[in-house]
Amino acid sequence: MPTASLPDALIISLFWVFAALCCGFAAVAGGKTGRTGATMIMTASVASAVAGEFGTWAQIHVPVMAIDLFLLVGFYWLAMRSENFWPIWATGFHLITVVSHFAMLLSDDVRQMLYYGFGAFWSLPVMLAMVIGTTLDRSGTPAQS
Repeated sequence: MPTASLPDALIISLFWVFAALCCGFAAVAGGKTGRTGATMIMTASVASAVAGEFGTWAQIHVPVMAIDLFLLVGFYWLAMRSENFWPIWATGFHLITVVSHFAMLLSDDVRQMLYYGFGAFWSLPVMLAMVIGTTLDRSGTPAQS
């Protein structure tokens, strides 16, 4: 991760609170799919935070890209085996993160914070899809139209 200023540190702290709340809710209320998804998200988030300290965001960040690819495969696997719909949405949102890594291969003048931020931003809709989907599954509201 690029060097964090005080506002950046606050945003990072808010992300971890948000991730813990979303994943905690899904793990408790989401059954096997929720526990699996929450575990995958938290594991990938911690691994990405550690891997982000190595290498540079000025070019493609191979360790974080590998983690994101593994998470994409995991979401796809979960979506194919679950009766819930949120893993499909999570897979789609996370695919955008993976595409951002490949976009770095095509352009060498992308700023570090843009690359880092674009990948990090899409983790928020992934977690929201998990929470909203788990809530709809619990209430019995059909998620498909």
